[in-house]
Amino acid sequence: MPRVCYNEFIKGKELITMENFNYNLIIKNNGNEIVIKTSDVSYAIREYLRADEAGCDACLCNGYTGEVLCHNGDEPYCTDEMALMVLGYMCAEAWGDEVEDNEPAEYSTSNKPYEPKRHFTVSTKGVDEGDFTMIYGFPGNTQEYVISDAVEYVATTSDPMKIALRTQRLDIISAAQAKSAEVRIAYAAIYSGIANSWKKWQGEVLGLNRLRTAEKKRAYEQEFNKWAQSKPEYANLLDDMHKAYDEVIPEYYMRELFSESIATIDAYSFARSLVAAIARAEGEGKTYDVETAHQNFLKNYNQEIDQAIARRMVDEFCQRVDPERMPADLKAQISYYGGAEKYVDAMFRSSRLLGKDPITLSDVRGDALVNFARIFDKIYTKSRQYAFRNLSNAPQIEQYYRPYMRALREWDKDRAFYPDANFTLRVAYGTVAGYEYADAEYHHPVSTIDGIMAKDDPNVYDYNIPQVLRDIYAKKDYGRWAQEIYGKKSVPVCFLATNHTSGGNSGSPVINGKGELIGINFDRTWRSTMSDMEFDPSICRNISVDIRYVLFIIDRIGGASYLFDEMTLK
Repeated sequence: MPRVCYNEFIKGKELITMENFNYNLIIKNNGNEIVIKTSDVSYAIREYLRADEAGCDACLCNGYTGEVLCHNGDEPYCTDEMALMVLGYMCAEAWGDEVEDNEPAEYSTSNKPYEPKRHFTVSTKGVDEGDFTMIYGFPGNTQEYVISDAVEYVATTSDPMKIALRTQRLDIISAAQAKSAEVRIAYAAIYSGIANSWKKWQGEVLGLNRLRTAEKKRAYEQEFNKWAQSKPEYANLLDDMHKAYDEVIPEYYMRELFSESIATIDAYSFARSLVAAIARAEGEGKTYDVETAHQNFLKNYNQEIDQAIARRMVDEFCQRVDPERMPADLKAQISYYGGAEKYVDAMFRSSRLLGKDPITLSDVRGDALVNFARIFDKIYTKSRQYAFRNLSNAPQIEQYYRPYMRALREWDKDRAFYPDANFTLRVAYGTVAGYEYADAEYHHPVSTIDGIMAKDDPNVYDYNIPQVLRDIYAKKDYGRWAQEIYGKKSVPVCFLATNHTSGGNSGSPVINGKGELIGINFDRTWRSTMSDMEFDPSICRNISVDIRYVLFIIDRIGGASYLFDEMTLK
């Protein structure tokens, strides 16, 4: 059964804090498992217990989900993020015959909806610059306390490489989408997935370089090292950390390069997975149905796009890999065919895995794509050993962060060491605020429906506004949601605030000083993405959809104002 992770302390209270608490405890209550887990905070300087209850969860989606644009000072956002999602437990029965326990259960028509003890009051008063905001959610990753080695790797090596490779993939896909509506739709989610981190990394590099984060960390480390020399337990700590980074970076980079180049080729992934599936079946004394797998792969496969990507990615891999790590067989094939792109073309031309004719086991064993995949077997296996969330999470490095964080607390006593994000409950507070994007260019904190309509373009898929919204805008028929904003009648859409958020905060509630819901967080401004490593209060802004815009969509676009009967509006 799916596990529902509450990620909160039992009865809302911290149970225990301790070091070296490194196991899970499973409690069974009338057949319902409650798993008590540890969550590392500040590189395990502190660990907390939390309760995860195993049960069933369900999602009810309601309301209007059309392509209504939202925007902020940097760029537009579509309603894929903004669509109203009513989430909750749809089952009230817990593993037994009773339906009154208000607990999760398997689906049954006799189940009763979950009834929360509390729910948000929804504020319809809106926000003004300077208003208090608080966000709580489960962000995945920040790296506030990593040393300069990690920052330099991100800013000068990792992000630039990934940006360059993804730019080429996006260009290839975009060109194909421009020629075909079918391709545009088929690759819409793929393009978005590639572009999401691509955009983030660009802002991250820009921010880290602008703030000179690595340089500041080096200066901080020098001061720390002066203090540490008189402490035997810390005297060599930074030297050991630098050595660990030097050891791990080549392997970690190889994994990232491989993941962003060779592993993005669909034909390669299919060939590798096919060989692995055959081996598993043979190990069990069975024969794998290669033709069924072959036909399933071809259903959604676009060889023209994949081959164009493969030509560029193989060439990029060869240019960027350490010459000493270049696979000898790959080097030989490229030399034989007179270049990486010619080798790829020949491979795609001769492979039976990409043709419509049926294939057999013997076809697979000698196929050009299978031979290509085998060239990278060792790299693939090795890369899995370095599949850590961040460079600094490699055990060879991470082992030093516990004593390092302890030492920092002893030395820098006036510093507030708030925990990094780690997929557990994290609260961030701030204020509604605009910011100076560039010299003499101030971005106001609240965007409006006027900005949506300014981008309306029926000829561009992402900017094709629904006609119902065009009609409402033309008549200025906003109903109760009309506001006087920047001297004109409009509808608020998004607002900026100074809360420190990260990946995983999408969907986090934003509340005001009275504990009322005022928005739903969904992103950061492009120039804020370096905040995973350094938060700059002058420019870092999170972006939230104004809850009034959500209500406007429900009411005026979706015609579902009856849902307000289930809410407390104030």
